[in-house]
Amino acid sequence: MKGLTKSMPVRTAAVVAGAMVVALAGGRAMASDTILTAALGDEVLQLIEDQPKVTRIVVNEKTVFEDRESHTVAFYNAYQVQGRWMVLFQHEGDAKDCPARYRVLDLSGPAPRMSLPFGTCSKEPEVATADGVLTVSMPNPAGGPAASWTYRDGRISRTR
Repeated sequence: MKGLTKSMPVRTAAVVAGAMVVALAGGRAMASDTILTAALGDEVLQLIEDQPKVTRIVVNEKTVFEDRESHTVAFYNAYQVQGRWMVLFQHEGDAKDCPARYRVLDLSGPAPRMSLPFGTCSKEPEVATADGVLTVSMPNPAGGPAASWTYRDGRISRTR
């Protein structure tokens, strides 16, 4: 898990990791491991692992995304863009040729929105924020210039 950066003031974001809860599933107890709890403005974000390869992203006690394909889902960092919180998650799969993909969770608007997955499989993204846009760039595994994706108004698009 990457640490909080200067783009996230400590007074508005708090992170707690490692809680364990027990839920009932079909009448039997099932352990859920709360990997991360973060307060971002007025929102409370949780990353919960229900079982191996089943991870939920919960905002204000409501599941907004469930991943059943990745080996792990990790909080990368949170960014405040023109008063809106955007959270970058890293999904790691079992494939050695593609160790990481990314998604953006946008906490603005009436409901949280999760982007489609994107990335070059690099575990070394560079993130920039400007003009209400979150841009994620990373090396191109084929050599050539770095690839970039822009998240704007609920959509992720490749910009180069």
